[in-house]
Amino acid sequence: MNTNINTNNFSISKNYKINKYILYGLLAAFVLITSVKAALSGGDFHVFLDAALKLKNGQNIYAAPFIKGLHYFYSVFFAFVLIPFSEHVFWAEVLWSILSYWFLYRTYVLVKGYFDFEYLNQTKKNIWTLSLIFLSIQSMIYNFSMIQVTFFLLWAIFESLHLITKQKQFIGGGLLGLVINIKIMPVLILPYLFYRGYFKAVFASLLAVVALLFLPSLFIGFEYNSFLLGEWWKEINPSNKEHLFEDGIGTHSLVALIPVYLTETVGEMNFSRNFLNLSHATVEVVINISRLFLLLISLFYLRFSIFKKEYCKLNVFWEFSYFVAIIPLIMPHQQKYAFAFILPLISYLVYFFLVSYEFEKNIKYKMSFSIFVLCMLFFSPIYGSDVLGKFLFRLTQHYRLLTISTLLIIPLSIYLSPNKLNSILKRNVTKSKL
Repeated sequence: MNTNINTNNFSISKNYKINKYILYGLLAAFVLITSVKAALSGGDFHVFLDAALKLKNGQNIYAAPFIKGLHYFYSVFFAFVLIPFSEHVFWAEVLWSILSYWFLYRTYVLVKGYFDFEYLNQTKKNIWTLSLIFLSIQSMIYNFSMIQVTFFLLWAIFESLHLITKQKQFIGGGLLGLVINIKIMPVLILPYLFYRGYFKAVFASLLAVVALLFLPSLFIGFEYNSFLLGEWWKEINPSNKEHLFEDGIGTHSLVALIPVYLTETVGEMNFSRNFLNLSHATVEVVINISRLFLLLISLFYLRFSIFKKEYCKLNVFWEFSYFVAIIPLIMPHQQKYAFAFILPLISYLVYFFLVSYEFEKNIKYKMSFSIFVLCMLFFSPIYGSDVLGKFLFRLTQHYRLLTISTLLIIPLSIYLSPNKLNSILKRNVTKSKL
């Protein structure tokens, strides 16, 4: 009798291992095939490798001609690091695509660690995971097909937070400084770290940024490196006209949203968008005030507790995710793939609704859920030209509906705060005891 049971258990265990290996094999095949396909099609990573080749040849990496007509907006250091791969474009793009899958997976692991799943049964846990996968598909398609660096940046940002909150401030700050040097966008994380009193991490980040600015000088010479840094500043200078008005199809952010509604712009479709006709100078002021306003809104998340560290994991994630989410809103030249930065805040809202769904039935809650679902349409695979059709898809981009839906997520996340979730749980635990 016991022998049969042991035999059966061994058989089940063996079959489980075989199935697990088959699944891993299928996943590995999927990653490899999609990475090769993306490399064969060619992506934006080719632009970075072209800059590396120019650097190797002593050229101006910020001057034409450009691959696909796309400017290089990244650092001298990033181009320098890519020099060994610059003449092996196909294999470099395959390798980066494979690494991007790991960056995405590691980010998921880090994000998951901030949530307490004791309030969710197995079905709801699966719904949370499947919802994130579903809402990530659009970002995955854009980022992997274009071989972008967004998932690398997202991973580095959350890995740095993980290290910093684990009392490894210099390492975490150094990692954050690395990605700020590569692409200036994550600089918006520094105000959060400073406000929460992570001064060592801020110092390490700034030190890493400065050190990496001048590190290439050791190999390419101080004069050449200084020249390139000056050229880079010309490209990313926020006062540049092209960084203040973006009226074409495909760009999203405050810089792309505000001008088309407040002043007359040409656009690429014959549909009027502006309800005011302000001067360009006035619109520029409105854009900068709006950027400042988004930063000031962070005080609702930080609760005016300056230089005090937050130790509740869910609160840390909620407030930190806001600073990550506003990156593509504040920065110029943002495409759809950059809105992967909104996914962490979305993951929090999905968690909130799953935990509170059985307890909260008032009209404000129902309205919040309805608005959230409507906003998520623009983050789902539904939002694409293959589903909507080219005309309707272009029309939604013409009116900047992705940016508008992202802005709507902010008041939702403020209203549906961790404190509100705790209040809902406490109230219903008390009722159940009565």
